[in-house]
Amino acid sequence: MIEFLWTFEHRVTGLPPRLLLAMAMVAIAAGLFVWLGGLGYRKVMFAVVGAYCGAVCTMPASSPNLLLAAALAGAGVLLALKFQNTFLTLMTSILAAVYGFSILIRPYVDASDDLFSIIRQLTIGVPYYNWPILLALIVAPLGASAAFWQGTSAVLCSAAGTAMLLTGTILLLVRSGFAATGHISSKRELYLELFIAATVIGAIVQLLLLPKLSNRFAAVKEAAKIKAKRAKKSKSDDSEAQPAQKSTAWRTS
Repeated sequence: MIEFLWTFEHRVTGLPPRLLLAMAMVAIAAGLFVWLGGLGYRKVMFAVVGAYCGAVCTMPASSPNLLLAAALAGAGVLLALKFQNTFLTLMTSILAAVYGFSILIRPYVDASDDLFSIIRQLTIGVPYYNWPILLALIVAPLGASAAFWQGTSAVLCSAAGTAMLLTGTILLLVRSGFAATGHISSKRELYLELFIAATVIGAIVQLLLLPKLSNRFAAVKEAAKIKAKRAKKSKSDDSEAQPAQKSTAWRTS
């Protein structure tokens, strides 16, 4: 993941300071929103996460491309709104597949060799136990979501929000001329622990806070419905109690 941060920092280094500041503020605000599970506004939250994931997909491109970033962000929003909770799970499985492959499989394969040699390296050169580990990493988010979707969703939302906060922080540090990725690279264990701690705290806050907010919103909504029904019934009773007025309109021959 450090390589991804290096690429991101290199891409944004030449941007104007005002643009960096605006991007950082948006990323931090969106990160806090997602970190708290969108405070119950699930569709808005998934739209934000989808846009972020779509924009991140432009990192492998050779140079910054605003049109490509906008198109992928829009596609991410549509996919996130369609799949919602499943979207986060699928993105986590894809990330686990990419990250696991880079650690478990990629070191044993020389991409410069011919196709036959690469196949031979994949089948013989890679330790046999690495493949089940990679498969477990891919399937784990799907299994966790199926077994306990609420807790899994809270953890994944918190992790996505933490990643957005990290993005905003790097943008602010780049604007100030500080090499954030180099500092993170020199203290990987510390920042990994901080990332995990922030994810756990966010998940706990969501699991404790969101049910209370959801119940309160549901109670307010139900009270508003009851009040509207009573007002409508009272208005209907008043109209029935009043005698029908005779028409005073004159007929003209």
